[in-house]
Parts: sequence; C-alpha cells; structure tokens
Amino acid sequence: MVISIERKTIGLIALVILILVGAIFTGYTLCHAMTPVKIGVLLPMTGDIDFKEPLEWAKDNINREGGIGGRQVELVYKDTGTGNATRMAQELLADSSIQIVIGPSTSTEVFSLAPQFIAQKKILISPTATSGDIVRAFGKKDYFWRTTQGDVAQVKTMVSILNGKGVKTVALLAENTTYGKTFHDWTGFFATEYGLNLASIEQFEPGSTDPDRYVARALEKNPEYLIAACGPSDAAAIKRALDRSGKPVKLLLADAAETPVLTTLLGTAAEGIEGTSPTADPTTGFSVAYQDRFGHAPDDYAAPAYDALLLAAYISARQDATFFESPADSARTVIYGNGTAKGWDAQDVHEALSLIRGGATPAISGTSGPLDYDIDYGVDPLVTWYSHWIVEDGQYRTVATYTSAKTGTGTKTGESVARSRASSRFMSSSLNTTGDGLPTIAKTGLWAVVVGPSRGWTNYRHQSDALNVYTLLRQNGVDDDHIILMIYDDIPTDSENPLKGDVHNIPKGQNLRSGAVVDYSGTNVSSETVRNVLTGTRTAQTPVVLESNESTNVFVYIASHGSPGEIVFRYDDAISTEEFTEMTSAMYANQKYRQVLFVIDTCFGESVATTITAPGIIYLTGAADNEPSLGAVYDMDIKQWLSDEFSSTAMSLIKTDTTLSIRDLYIAAYEKVTGSHVSMIVTDNTSIDQPVTNFLIP
Repeated sequence: MVISIERKTIGLIALVILILVGAIFTGYTLCHAMTPVKIGVLLPMTGDIDFKEPLEWAKDNINREGGIGGRQVELVYKDTGTGNATRMAQELLADSSIQIVIGPSTSTEVFSLAPQFIAQKKILISPTATSGDIVRAFGKKDYFWRTTQGDVAQVKTMVSILNGKGVKTVALLAENTTYGKTFHDWTGFFATEYGLNLASIEQFEPGSTDPDRYVARALEKNPEYLIAACGPSDAAAIKRALDRSGKPVKLLLADAAETPVLTTLLGTAAEGIEGTSPTADPTTGFSVAYQDRFGHAPDDYAAPAYDALLLAAYISARQDATFFESPADSARTVIYGNGTAKGWDAQDVHEALSLIRGGATPAISGTSGPLDYDIDYGVDPLVTWYSHWIVEDGQYRTVATYTSAKTGTGTKTGESVARSRASSRFMSSSLNTTGDGLPTIAKTGLWAVVVGPSRGWTNYRHQSDALNVYTLLRQNGVDDDHIILMIYDDIPTDSENPLKGDVHNIPKGQNLRSGAVVDYSGTNVSSETVRNVLTGTRTAQTPVVLESNESTNVFVYIASHGSPGEIVFRYDDAISTEEFTEMTSAMYANQKYRQVLFVIDTCFGESVATTITAPGIIYLTGAADNEPSLGAVYDMDIKQWLSDEFSSTAMSLIKTDTTLSIRDLYIAAYEKVTGSHVSMIVTDNTSIDQPVTNFLIP
C-alpha cells in the first residue's frame, strides 16, 4: 500500500512538472514569436553609396510576406559615417539580441573588427569590404562573409577587358592602402596569365601633392593603358598628370573612383575615362525592378547590400529552427544548400525562409546571382558581376557587363578567384633548365645563411619565417656554428607585441625566438653585411662569415621586401640584380661553395637573379619578376601575418616529405601557392633532381 501511494505521488509530481514545462515552453514560444529578429547594420548612412535604400527594400520584402516565421525583421542602424566604427561595433557586440551584423564597409575596419566578432561568435556580412587579404585572414572561420567578391576578381576582370581589346602593355598605379594593396598584389599575376606586359607597378600615398612624379614613372615604358586603383580625388590628379604628359595613354579606373566627385573635379577632362565596378547580375532583373521602384538606377553596391540582408535573414531562420546550432554552422548549412533554387524577390524569399525553418536547404540566390561560396574557405561568393563603364557627357555609362567566373552560374564545389593559382603552362620553361649535373667534388659539409632584415611590427612575418627556417635547420642537426642567422630582432620587444619575447610562425605555436643564436641584428643586418658574409669577407663589422669551401653545400634563405630588380633591406639599402650577380660570381671565385641553394621570398623575387652566371646555383623564389609575393597564416590574437605564403608552403612541403627533390619541391610549391608564379633559375654544375635535404642536413 505504501509503495502504491509513493508511486501515485511520484506520478503526480511528474505530471505537474510536465505541465509546468509545457506552460513555460508555450509561453516562451509565444513570446519568441512576438520578438523581432534584430539585425545590426554597421555602415555609413551618408556618402556616395546609399545603403539604406536597398536594405529597407529587402527588409520590407521579407516582412511583407510574414517575416521569419511570423517574426518581423528589425534593422538596428549604426551610422559609421557619423561616429567611431569601433565604438559602434562594441555596442552591437554587447547587445545579446543581435547575432548578425551587416558591415563594416571598409577592409581596414574588417581587419580591426572581425577578430572580435569571431571571438564572440557573432556573424559579420560585409557588402563592400573587398581586400584580397581578407580570404586568407578569415577564411575557414565561418563568422565572416561578404556578398561581393574581393578585388582580386575585379583585377582579373580589368585585365581580361584589356586583353579583349588587344592591349599588350599596361602599367599600374595603386594607392598605398588596404584597398590599393589588392591591385598591387594581383595585377602582375593576371597580366602574366593573360599574356600582357606589366611595364610598371607603382604605389603612391593618397593625397600626394606630386602626381606628375609617379605618373611619369608609370609611363616610362609607354603603356597603352594605365590602371589606377584609388579614390576620385587622386584619380582626377592622375588624369590631369596624364594630360600634361602628352602621351596617348588611356585610363582605366577601379570602382573607388566612380563617384560624382570625379566628374565634378575634372569637368570635360573626364570624358573617355573608363572603369569597372561591381554590379547586379543582369539576368536577375534587379536593376530594372530597382529603377521602377525608386525612379533611378541602383548604386553599384545596392545589390550586395540587398543580398547581405537576405543572407542574414536565412541564417536567422536556420537559427530559429535549430536551437542548439552555432551561428557558424547555421551559416554553412544555409550557404551551401543545394535544394530547390530560390531567388531574391518577396515571394521566393518567403518560400526560402519557410523551407529553411522547416529544415530544408534550398539553393539560395540573390540580386547578384546564385549565392554560391568558396567551398573550403567560405568568405567569398564564386561569382560577381562587374560593369565596364565610360564617362560620356559627364555621366557614367555602362558599355558592357562581365562576370568574374567563366560562366554566369556558380558551383557549390569551387574556389574563389582570390585563391587563383598559376597556370601550368608557365612552369615548363623553368623546368627545362636543369644544369649540367652534379659537381665531381663530393659534399663534405653544409653551411647556411638565414636572413630576415625587415624591421617593425607589420613585418613580423619576415623575422618569423627566418626563425622557422633556422629552427628546421637546427632540428635537422645543423650546428649553430654552421648557421649564420641575421634578423633585425625587434619583434620580441616591440610595443605592439602582446607576447613579449615571443615570435611564432603558426597561431599559438612555439616561441621560435627562444634559444635562437642571432649573429647579426638591428642595422647590422644590411646588404653590405650579407655580401661580406656570403663572399667570406671578414671585417670589424662582419666578423662572422662563411667558412665554407669548394666541397661545401651552402643554403641561403632571405625573407624580405623587394622591388623590381632588388632585394630590399631598408630605404636606400638593397641588393640589386647586378650586385647579386657580382656577389655570386665572387662566391664562386672565392671557392665558397660546392653548390648553393638560394630560397628567396620577396616581391619580384625572380628579377634579382636574371643575370647570374656562376655555376652550381639553384635559385628558387616565390614570385616572378613582375609580381609581389603574398602573406599567409594570419593570427587574429595578435592581428598580424605570421608567414609569407611561399615560405609557409615550401617549409610545410619539406617537413611533410623529406625525400622531395628540388624539382618536386618546385612543382608542388608552384601548384599550391596562390597569386604568384613560383620561379626557378638554375646554372651549370648542379641538378634539380637531387634531394632538397642536400642543403638542409649536414
């Protein structure tokens, strides 16, 4: 009897609990259904681009058909045009009701703010931040996305347009900013791929008072077109300088210059200027519908802004349907959906939202076409449309529309243009040069010279790469007295370094500076010091030099800046092509090596070794003579690049397979490195079919 009463009591308690839970859940559901879906907007609301118009239209289209499961979308605007973007971002981060933010507008702001959003697991969707570096920095994080491709796609489109015109020679002027950097980094690569001669590549400071000087340098080799990536004021200054030069060079501008400011500043002098800008997919009907609704054509970034809100709404709908799923997982599920295709208008958006809330994964599309994204890295859509415009009668007139992809449709398994790799056809010519075989003298030892001469926090990667190579050599059994390490060595104590004394090559990696024996540091790491060290010229300033001989293999690694025909150490200090040829000839004459392997990671690296004649040299570099090299491995904790892509790739390949030949290393690095053409120069009395370890192990 007692047991029966206890069972009844327990059953009654359980029933009460179930009723309470049900009541709470019902109350929560009703309350939740009445709560708006808040989406932050971190963009300027004044200026050349009207973001509010397309955002409000997208919001109205969503809400008119019932919102997200009956919940209305509410936009929380933070006008970065009238205040501090960082402070406004903090306000959005602190608001627990907001999980997705549209913005920010600039790439510089992305690098500042994205790490904070990723750390707090809130999603950023930018319609306008177009730096090519963003993919490498924030790819695979799944908390940062954008609805227009980076400017790598615009560079490709511009070069393709010029190639279609039959242009053979071009020059580039790019402002020295995060925006201009992508054009500086990628124009040489695509010029090579399309068979154009990039006669000059110049950077300039925005607002420079002497445009004639840098324009004159750009025109020295008489290009047919000058590509300029800058704002409208600088574009106007460049056009005036072009006109003063009297040379028949045409001007092709990137999207930042396409504003009324340009035509106002130049007046009739603007006639005939050409340019490119992101635009809507012409097959979606967005531009026509926009004109009908608002009485004017959409701004070039209206389509990506509209699509940003669609994407935010779809991710929010997925979050509504899956209580315990992270925003990043919801984003990937929505973005890589491959079910029924749905477009951008109100009815299709309503149907897509309903499908997503029901657990389905439709193939979503926006005003800029299918919202297909880089399958591995995320961040970038696979297709962006660009208008090719010309100034006529003071107005910007679109003459053609191009897609950044080979076709107008994307693919769910593709890579974005920002991860473009070199075509194999440019590799074969380098492989034909294999030298006349190994030297007859047997190897009796190994010496190495490792150089990272750049100073300052922004050059972290050069010292980090040098220390990574040094560490590999030590792990391979090379004694410290056979490694000459030359690094500026200011990173461990730099005021911006939050990890004092530390230099690492991968995020949260080991401190490579600890235990490293530095032979030359600070200003002693100079071009003169390197020449003395390699030629064995001992002086009071260079007491430590190569003590190698004709039976010694020598490995030389340099990670630094470069300009065409130079390895740059500092301002007014460089090793030129002529000096490099003289230095290697002196090394041979002084019997300082049996064979020497140079691994050089600098911009325009190939250009330094084009005239070498000394035998026994293999010169491997990450960039051809007309293109920069790119950074890789971004550490969000310290907000710095830890490595250069060529160095990171080459060292990873060597560590993974110790049996690699130099030929194997070259081919594998060539195929993996993005944005540049890995290059190799080989002289007589050596072979690229020997193991790389001949230069890394005693």
